[in-house]
Amino acid sequence: METVMPKPLSVRLLRYVLYLCAALLVSLTILLWQAPGLIQRHLPGWLAKHYGLHLTLGEIAVNLRSPALTLGPSALLDDQQQPMVAFEGLRLIPRVKESWHQRALLFEEATLIKPVLNLTRLEESKDKAHKGEVRFNLTEALAPLLASVPAPDPAQPLTAPLLVQIDKLAVEQGRLQYLDSRKRGSPGWVAPLTLGDLALQLPGFSTAKAHSSPYRLSATLNQQSPLKAEGELDVMTGTGKGQVSLGKLALAPLAPLWAPYLRVNLTRGEASAELAYRLSLGKQGLDWQLSKGKLVLNNGQLKRLKGAEFARFNRLALTGIMLDGSKQSLSVDTIVLKAPAITATLDDKQQLDLSDLLVPQTSAEPAGKPPKKARQTAAKPWRWQLKQTRISGGEFKLTESSSGKALPRTLSGLELTLGALSNATAQASPLSLRGTLDGQSQLNFDGTIIPTPFALRGEIRQQGLPLGWAQPYLQDLLRVKVQDGLLSSRTKLAIATDATGALSQLEVTGSFDVDKLHVLDRADNQRLLQIERLELSGLHYDGIRQQLKIDDILLRKPYARIEISEEGITNVQQLLLPRPGNKASHDPAPRIFIDQVRTEQGNLRFADRSLSPEFVVDIASLNGQNRHISNNPGQHSELSFSGKVDRYAPVTIRGGANLLIDDPVLDVAVAFTNLELTTFTPYSSTYAGYAIDKGQLSMKLNYRLQGKRLEGDNDITIKKLQLGEKIKSEQARDLPLGLAIALLSDASGVIKMNLKVKGDLDQPNFSLGNIFWDVLGNTLSKAISSPFSLLASLTGGTKDLDELPFLLGDPSLTPSQQTKLTKLAQALKERPKLSMNIRGKVNFNEERPILQRQKLERVLAKITGAPADLGLLEQDPALQAALGEAYEAKFKEDLGSLADRLKLAEQSPALRAQAMILLRDQQLITAKSLRNLAMRRAQNTKEYLVDTQGLAPERLFVLDSQVKETDKEAKVVLTLDN
Repeated sequence: METVMPKPLSVRLLRYVLYLCAALLVSLTILLWQAPGLIQRHLPGWLAKHYGLHLTLGEIAVNLRSPALTLGPSALLDDQQQPMVAFEGLRLIPRVKESWHQRALLFEEATLIKPVLNLTRLEESKDKAHKGEVRFNLTEALAPLLASVPAPDPAQPLTAPLLVQIDKLAVEQGRLQYLDSRKRGSPGWVAPLTLGDLALQLPGFSTAKAHSSPYRLSATLNQQSPLKAEGELDVMTGTGKGQVSLGKLALAPLAPLWAPYLRVNLTRGEASAELAYRLSLGKQGLDWQLSKGKLVLNNGQLKRLKGAEFARFNRLALTGIMLDGSKQSLSVDTIVLKAPAITATLDDKQQLDLSDLLVPQTSAEPAGKPPKKARQTAAKPWRWQLKQTRISGGEFKLTESSSGKALPRTLSGLELTLGALSNATAQASPLSLRGTLDGQSQLNFDGTIIPTPFALRGEIRQQGLPLGWAQPYLQDLLRVKVQDGLLSSRTKLAIATDATGALSQLEVTGSFDVDKLHVLDRADNQRLLQIERLELSGLHYDGIRQQLKIDDILLRKPYARIEISEEGITNVQQLLLPRPGNKASHDPAPRIFIDQVRTEQGNLRFADRSLSPEFVVDIASLNGQNRHISNNPGQHSELSFSGKVDRYAPVTIRGGANLLIDDPVLDVAVAFTNLELTTFTPYSSTYAGYAIDKGQLSMKLNYRLQGKRLEGDNDITIKKLQLGEKIKSEQARDLPLGLAIALLSDASGVIKMNLKVKGDLDQPNFSLGNIFWDVLGNTLSKAISSPFSLLASLTGGTKDLDELPFLLGDPSLTPSQQTKLTKLAQALKERPKLSMNIRGKVNFNEERPILQRQKLERVLAKITGAPADLGLLEQDPALQAALGEAYEAKFKEDLGSLADRLKLAEQSPALRAQAMILLRDQQLITAKSLRNLAMRRAQNTKEYLVDTQGLAPERLFVLDSQVKETDKEAKVVLTLDN
């Protein structure tokens, strides 16, 4: 069988095939060589024509021998021909063979050199459909191109993405610049930001599923703040983890971020931050967590919009920051604030100027209710926890004007530690605070705080607070000046509110101490009140129940001064200054109970400047207590005090009182012993016109006050009183005080009186001193005007001891007169300072005939040689004969002639009676004779008192008896003298 061989191709056809292959190879070579130029020439125009993009492309270089592609400087420009995106070079080194075999894009290197991104935020769109959307220059430029990309069809199954692997992906010397073209102050407005020196290294980049590539990023923010980040990143899912740090970030450019909320300029300060992050796939997308976070702000300074600084700090550090977006939780281990300084002003209306820094927030009403699910999502709260807050070296300067005057106060050396806080706001957190007020007073607080409902409980320890700081607040209330004094306290405070914010608890318990209190009266700049030490213990104040309880108040060496001015007004009355327009408060007064107030070595000075000379007395060594003080009606305190007046005269005060109620009650007994009366010379000079040269006073005073009615019972004992010189005083009564003293003084030189006083406190001219002296003056006037009534009361005799009536013509004392004189002598013996004047009196008209008859009897006695008594004339013949002889001698006629003339029988009684009358009338009785009768009566009285009753004759004075025709009584008049 013959084998048939195939016919070989013709040489011509083979030549044509070779020519075609050569042509194809040449065409491909020409195409690869010309493609970059074609792209560079036609692509920018095509993009501009179809999508309005302004693209400039640099030179494209393709190396076929060693496959590589480089692209020169290129940029995407905006309408003003300003670059939005640009770079100086792009270098790609593909792995062609591996890409062909694996049907993937594999690169050995992809490097972007000096890329620039200029991102500008634009004004919001005026189109209502897009109102509120954020617009950027780049997104607006690419919008037509992105709109042309068809949306994925959800009905079509998802295809695996093209695998892209880059062994070395890098960005070198990049720069990102952000600019907000909106008006400054717009929501979210930020000053221009520049991220320069951007370097990114992403080795092992791949779009393979579940592939994480390590990365490293570094840049400089605003040319001074280093930004670093490194970690792992899955570019297809966005998951990864790593660390980020930012240092020396200037805070001032970020001020617009909080401009919508605070009227504050953060003019100085730097921030540094570092954190670890993790991004993972969750049920609703990408979950994120931040941990190991730390934020530090250094050298911050905050100013008001007008430029005045109000706050600064050296360092604010937040450490241990943890954020979990899926769990919606925030945790911070510590917040540490070092050397903060805050300056604030509190005006006279109690408005703090720091509140003006907050910008009021308004929320618009929603057009309609959101879906139920959306409402539930929005309502889900974040959980947060702050484990500890510390402040050290703080300073708070407050200028407050509640007193009407701007007063600077500084709390320095502030140390604060606050325990854990969280969204569980009902849990108590420990709080500790230390500080120094105005560099002098130490202030400490240790307790707990509950944010909601608010509650603050703890112990306050305060030491060395100068009470002089209270002066501006008292300036317009009291006429006093707090010169000195230090307050220390140890109290427990409990404040709480309910769910509505209303106060539900306000309690203060503890103790207060005051050292060296010194208060002046601004009227004379003299000491008004001084206390060496005041100790108050057992304090319990309940502001809700309006109760104040104090166990004990101890006053050591207290001093108080009470004065009456020249106008008669006490300094206590003038301490409270009038306030125009001040209305009385209608709030109920708190219930007060003080178990006891004790006084040790007290001193009370009383001065009366209305007198001349002034009256000043001191009650020293005042010790005692006042127990059960309360403002509850029906309850009385118990008073028990003792002291000494002018160092030597003891004084005691006992009784009960309640002066804190609307109708005060007082029942007190005061006893003074052996007061030197010379102290009271100003009063005796003013009201009596005499100084006091000697004497001692003891008093037992009982005073009762019921409502406005005051009653007093004064038992007064005066020893050895001697008046001094007479002093002229317009207010003095013209009283013979010497006589009054002699009348009231007993044999021992003691005066005892009981004075009762009454008064109404509502009377505008009420004055206890004036009432007392009026009662005393009336008592003395009564004693002087009726001295014998006083003497009669001493002996139980009759009140008419000042007169002794005598029988007509008789100077002798009758038994009844002697009885009166005996009682009078007894009283005079008990009043040895008294002297008595004795003056005899006659009945001028009735006693003259009696003296004439007595003189006639003496004439007849000479004739008869025996005593003559005309009353026995008819029984005595000798006397009848003597009468006739005397008649004849006188009238030169005998009785017979008289009988004839009168037509009477001789030797008749009628004749003898007429003869006796005629003879009597002829007896000469002069005023001297009547005076002698009066003098004999006075002498007989003195003799009886001296000889019979034993009175000293030098105490009795017989006064001259001046006889007058107007005298109608035969008596002895007694008057007293000293």
